[in-house]
Amino acid sequence: MNAMNSEIAQLVTLASAANGVISGCFDSAALYPSDTYFRFCNSVRFVDVKKWPLMKLREVERHGDPNEWLRSLAATHAVQAWLSYTPTLNPLAPDHMVAAFVGGGGEWKLVVSTQRMTETWMPRWEANRRDASDRRVWRVTYGCVARLARPIRVPTPDLELAASRLLSALTAAHEFASVHSLGFWADWFRGAADCLHRTMPVAFPKGSDLLCLESYPDIAQRLLAAAYSAWVFGGMGSWNDLAFEPAADNARYSKLSRELYSAVTDAIQQSSWSFRMTRAA
Repeated sequence: MNAMNSEIAQLVTLASAANGVISGCFDSAALYPSDTYFRFCNSVRFVDVKKWPLMKLREVERHGDPNEWLRSLAATHAVQAWLSYTPTLNPLAPDHMVAAFVGGGGEWKLVVSTQRMTETWMPRWEANRRDASDRRVWRVTYGCVARLARPIRVPTPDLELAASRLLSALTAAHEFASVHSLGFWADWFRGAADCLHRTMPVAFPKGSDLLCLESYPDIAQRLLAAAYSAWVFGGMGSWNDLAFEPAADNARYSKLSRELYSAVTDAIQQSSWSFRMTRAA
């Protein structure tokens, strides 16, 4: 059915791998191209975006693949990596409605703080091999879009609040689906909510995984599992592909969907802030 947006899942994976390498609990050679969230990529590179005469921009490759980027973290004395999310300002369509499209659903960034500076990376996905027999359709470019000449600290998460917010959104969506006799979706939302209960095992959807899972506190593990399970923001056949009568019900459905998307993205962002660094860089 619906799967976590590949762009977001890959960013979570990169942040986890980076922190794992910095902490000494992950091998920089173990990520690409074998990891789940790179299986459809034929190229993943890291570039600097430079201004040239006449204000033209040019991309200059710095690292040819994620493994090379991970190896560079030691040389730059990296301290920690995390994700930053910003909703779309004045969107033509709500973020949750366009999240299934490449580049849609708000702006995600990968932030890496070192002992001397902070760099911010943004992804660009391009389908440059649409007919690839090995299904490696995508060319992904991470551009360094900002470099601050000082380190910054990872934001402090409030995981209990994020969990409460996500549970509330899932409960409301479950109740709405139940009232409208949408048993499949009611079960889906209940299953995602179960991920947050401490009496239940941490369970990611089939085909999903998370690197260095044990380096996240239990509540962050549950938040990420629930967020991955709650991803219903696809195209045809997804939760987004519904409409209701009367208009008041449709408005309620739209509001619930916006709130759920906001809670899911917040859960992912805040969980990325909670990686337990076990060794100084």
